[in-house]
Amino acid sequence: MRFALHRVLLAVLVVGNAVAFAGVDPVARLATAALALVLLYDLREIPEIPKPLRVAVWIFLGLLFVQLLPLPGGLRSILQPGFSSFIESGWRPLSLAPWATVQAAASAVTAAAIVLVTMRIAATRTGLPALLGLFAVTCGVLALLGLAGESGAPEKVLLLRDNTGGGDAYGPYVNSNHFALGIELCLPAALVLLAVSLRNVRLPGAARQRAAVTGLAAAVIASVACAAMLRSGSRGGVLFLAAGLLLTTPLWFGPRSAVRWRWLPAALAVLTATVVLAWSRLHDLRDGFSALFVLEGAGGNTRWDIWAATWRLFERSPIVGSGLGSYRHVIGLDKPATGTAVLEHAHNDWLEWLATAGLPGGVALALLVMVLTSVLWPSSVRRLRFEIRYALAGAAAALVVAGLHECIGFGLQTPLNRYLLAVWIGLVLGVGLRVDRGRRRENENAAPPIDEAAAEDEVDRALDQSGTETETEKGTGS
Repeated sequence: MRFALHRVLLAVLVVGNAVAFAGVDPVARLATAALALVLLYDLREIPEIPKPLRVAVWIFLGLLFVQLLPLPGGLRSILQPGFSSFIESGWRPLSLAPWATVQAAASAVTAAAIVLVTMRIAATRTGLPALLGLFAVTCGVLALLGLAGESGAPEKVLLLRDNTGGGDAYGPYVNSNHFALGIELCLPAALVLLAVSLRNVRLPGAARQRAAVTGLAAAVIASVACAAMLRSGSRGGVLFLAAGLLLTTPLWFGPRSAVRWRWLPAALAVLTATVVLAWSRLHDLRDGFSALFVLEGAGGNTRWDIWAATWRLFERSPIVGSGLGSYRHVIGLDKPATGTAVLEHAHNDWLEWLATAGLPGGVALALLVMVLTSVLWPSSVRRLRFEIRYALAGAAAALVVAGLHECIGFGLQTPLNRYLLAVWIGLVLGVGLRVDRGRRRENENAAPPIDEAAAEDEVDRALDQSGTETETEKGTGS
């Protein structure tokens, strides 16, 4: 029971936030923090973390300590020269919004707990299908809530919660672009399950039945999710999902395998169902692409204007930043509000991170990207068994899509999207740990290295030959 507790709690955390308005309310955040603490307590041992990532964690912790440490005004003026004319005398923290920095630290602890627990699950044999199933279920829940609440009142979220975000709410989100990012982070898992099922459907007996059922469910979830995203009207969601899937396409194929087209009918079926379900809203999406870089309702505030102001904010304090979570409190120094519009986000999460975390935060983020890239490097991924290769390809697609989308958005400010991203990061690190352990065992046994992709091709050819022989025997008997 203890072994399965962390899996149940993680599922409750993710799916619960998907239903509870993407976790934006204080009650949901508090409940999530409590679940994260229980997950950390249940964590019997910390998984093996790559050295560069450990360095990134220590840099981040040191940055938080420095930003919250009370320092004299003179020293603060040296570390934050661009804020020297606004710095009050006396001993005060470097963060210009200390309470916001404390909240950002609490969010980081929650995300770290999710990453560690996901690593623990993904490093096991049965953990990878469980995590992919969790993503698929979450994807289905989000899509159904989006379609069900589509005709509701615009001032309400799912006809229950006030739309305090002021944007175009869709599904459980107060912003349709954040809904699209949630779908982008979940959809690759459904595609992975569909791809694995197409491979396993040729197996005999009960394995074929399980593969058929799983493949059908994954295809339905993928179709409904894509249709919901199209109907939400998110231009960036459609653009970056297509770009991310295209960029990560090579990861789905082995190094020696010829191009196989058995996935084409399933892909066409998913695409056809998506177009049919979203047809009545496609014209709205088409009309919106022309204004992709303009912020509706904020006259004079294009994304270019906000990005330039955010860069000037970074230049004010490149060494330590303005303080994690402080962006909305300090951006007015470089980009005053226009009319009734009040800026709270940079519409570029990576640029906002750099402005509030400074160069140390940029280094920590670069180290994380480096570790993930080393696990997802194509030459390594393509030599793995198809079950693992497809999962890592799906993870790469989700991470690339999220990285691209957040260059023009702030969807990771929504708690649920942060949790989904943390699960993917933990999955990649956990699978990388599992693969490394397997390679170390092979080296210890002094066995010749196994080319998993070549062995996989042999199995495929054997299955195809078996199917051909069976059809020939049937024809002869008749």
